[in-house]
Amino acid sequence: MFVAALDLGTTGCRTFIFDLAGTIIASDYQEWQSFYPSPSFVEQDANIWWHSIKTTIDRAIKKSGIDKTEIVSLSVTNQRETIVPVDIDGNPLYNALVWQDRRTVDQVEFIKSKIGINKIYETTGLTIDPYFSATKILWFKDEKPEIYQKTHKFLLVSDFIIHKLTGKFITDYSNASRTMLFDIKNLKYSEEIASEIEIDLDKMPDALESGVDIGEIVSEETLFDKKTLVVTGAGDQQSAALGVGVVSSGKIKCTTGTGSFILAYLSQPKFDPEKRVLCSCHAVPGTWVQEASIFTTGAVLRWFRDQIGNAECVAAQEGQDPYDLMTAEAEKSSIGANGLLLIPHFVGSGAPHWNPLARGIIFGLALGHERKDLYRAVLEGTAYEIRKNIEVFKELGIEPKELMLTGGGSRSDFWNQIYADVLGITCVRNVIEESTSLGAAILAASGAGIFPDIAKAAESLCKIDKKWISNDERHALYEKIYHFSYEMYEYIKSKNLYQEFNDIILK
Repeated sequence: MFVAALDLGTTGCRTFIFDLAGTIIASDYQEWQSFYPSPSFVEQDANIWWHSIKTTIDRAIKKSGIDKTEIVSLSVTNQRETIVPVDIDGNPLYNALVWQDRRTVDQVEFIKSKIGINKIYETTGLTIDPYFSATKILWFKDEKPEIYQKTHKFLLVSDFIIHKLTGKFITDYSNASRTMLFDIKNLKYSEEIASEIEIDLDKMPDALESGVDIGEIVSEETLFDKKTLVVTGAGDQQSAALGVGVVSSGKIKCTTGTGSFILAYLSQPKFDPEKRVLCSCHAVPGTWVQEASIFTTGAVLRWFRDQIGNAECVAAQEGQDPYDLMTAEAEKSSIGANGLLLIPHFVGSGAPHWNPLARGIIFGLALGHERKDLYRAVLEGTAYEIRKNIEVFKELGIEPKELMLTGGGSRSDFWNQIYADVLGITCVRNVIEESTSLGAAILAASGAGIFPDIAKAAESLCKIDKKWISNDERHALYEKIYHFSYEMYEYIKSKNLYQEFNDIILK
């Protein structure tokens, strides 16, 4: 028997076929584009999600060489918060607004004044930020009322794919808990919040636990056998946490892909008095996660690849990975990137600042700097942002002895060592790098009755591949740079310079 995991990320999608030991039998990937109507607006075409995932499904099944009837179940994991309005037949009525989109600043201010930060945080575990789906739904209501009226459901990415496969409008608790409309204590949409901001909850899909059998496939458009069960999955970060074994107290992981996401296991919801980090439902039913979301980390490295990494991109055409070449260049630079500091707030800042007006900063740039220094500055700047949030977790009583690293960024041994040196703790990587998809595969198997205990299944499948130990001398130097980076951000924020510059640009 085999299970499939459909992983729809921010920059593309993957289909994986796993055996029941957690081994990848076959996989396929397809990248897609985002659209930028303005620099801080980010959209995607939901039809491209479906077309792309169908392509990867077909290619992965063909690569596997197995009989498709042996794939007993599948689950979907996805980029979270991204929302698309659809009609009663599930057809998109507008481009999806991606989680990175910052257009909803006015809606954020409205929700703050109407409900208040405290009520939102105490109910949903989230802060009020353009990041979350409710602000995007409200934008449609305010700016595209004809779309809002026609909308049958507002769907997250996995919800859209689940509907394409099954004809049902279903989401799961882990994804619903990122909408800013979900009561994470009572595990249901909050009628009070929805009423206050006048969002119709009938336009939201039904929410179920992760790992629940939804039904068989009705679509004729994929190579899957129609008897393959579709199982509720989880948001990509909760799925990644499951896939590295964050299923008991003290476990914590950091996934670096487009952004970086730090999640720690909670047996009960836990709230930060200063609302710097969030609380959401886990992929493991009846549990939660403490989460810090950093919006642009890997995305900044990708930006540098596309804008100045011509040499690496040319080499990539000859079969070399441009990111491997970029991190190899970064290794030639010195600690502190030869006097260069980067703050990676390219679409505003997430945890712990939650400042939608923040923008990226390159500090210390001089004529003598080279590409290698810029690349290293990205790697170190990401580590400083992660460090800020680990410090908050410590304040809340979460003391990580090890940090489990996942995502595309974890492929770089050099970057992983920077994390260890900046954080001053041991960092580890699991044997199966594709933790997000492994988490989805565990849920798929659970929904088919193969794994009766999701947490135990994760613990048995997650094995450590490699560790990086913090170097005391490097840590001491990074400590000074980290504090400088933190103070520089706070100074710019305290002088209201982000707002002032934004006002100038808008005029």
